[in-house]
Amino acid sequence: MLTGSQKLKVIISDSSNFSRLVLTNMVQAQPDLEVLDTAADEKSLVAAVRQQRPDLVLAGLNLQYQRQLSCLQQVYQESGVPALVLLDQANQSAGPVMKAAEMGIYDFILKPAHQLQPRLLDMKSEILKKIRAVREQELEPSFTAQNDTVFALKRPLVKTPKGIVVIGASTGGTQAVEKIVARLDENLDACVLIAVHLPAGFTGSFARRLQTLTRLKVVEGKPGIRLLKGKIIIAPGGKNTVVLPEMNRTGQYSIGFAPDAENVYDRPSVDKLMDSVAAIGGKNVLGIVLTGMGNDGTQGLKAIQNKGGITMAQDQASSVIFGMAKSAIEQGHVTHVRSLFRIPALINKFITDLPAAEVTQQPGF
Repeated sequence: MLTGSQKLKVIISDSSNFSRLVLTNMVQAQPDLEVLDTAADEKSLVAAVRQQRPDLVLAGLNLQYQRQLSCLQQVYQESGVPALVLLDQANQSAGPVMKAAEMGIYDFILKPAHQLQPRLLDMKSEILKKIRAVREQELEPSFTAQNDTVFALKRPLVKTPKGIVVIGASTGGTQAVEKIVARLDENLDACVLIAVHLPAGFTGSFARRLQTLTRLKVVEGKPGIRLLKGKIIIAPGGKNTVVLPEMNRTGQYSIGFAPDAENVYDRPSVDKLMDSVAAIGGKNVLGIVLTGMGNDGTQGLKAIQNKGGITMAQDQASSVIFGMAKSAIEQGHVTHVRSLFRIPALINKFITDLPAAEVTQQPGF
């Protein structure tokens, strides 16, 4: 967390030499801000962030160019560095903006439309205020749209979840997860993370199927999606999902992707997801391993147990394949062994019994 005495370090990225010069002079003139480097293209920006480790990227962006969005997504996934984007008013349609919000872009500044050289100095006050918001955490946006136009950013009150429930499964896991999700409390004060060994392309339809069974919000995991109360996040097939702390937002966490596991068949890796949750959730984590072949989840439950969380495994009688749960039980990393039909009620009770979480200002997308 930055303190008021530390300079906030910025990298400026824009294809225009003029814009880079004006923005650099503007930011560097501030006693509490420092420009570490500038970048004229995506490759240079990625290299600069890796080398300089800034607090923020200030970038001129055209949302019609997928490569620019992908670059900012790569920066955020690798380093957690957020981006403040200067966006042409002519390119402010709601769809791309919503997509960009999931890629590490925490706020936008609209430049006047149809100007070859935008009057950046006229926007100085807004630019500096939103740069400093990274330290001060004053601007925590969600995005609203009407008639395809992006309007002012809002700061809704969002309640941090009391607990995190992380569930892992393989063979027979989709049916088991459906039975659990259908019986979860619709007011569950938790974020539920689910990793089932599925190939890429299958988890999107699985998430949509689960949404028909619950009033909780079900989404497929993407970089930057936040862990919020009442949200169920499905780890996408073929990738290893982890939970990452958000830069300069104490106590806030979001989804990211980790390198492939050594065993390419266990993706998404239950162990990797549980390890990352154990590191940030402590005793407020409930880890559950369901039916499935192999031993994925054994080390993840161990990590949760070591941090004071509660661990649970599906019993043999209700499992399609008693492999993953059996491994965790035999290694001594399971607090409770329960039938699939009892697990939903125990999840609801675990969350209800946790102390209340604080209400914080944060983005709600």
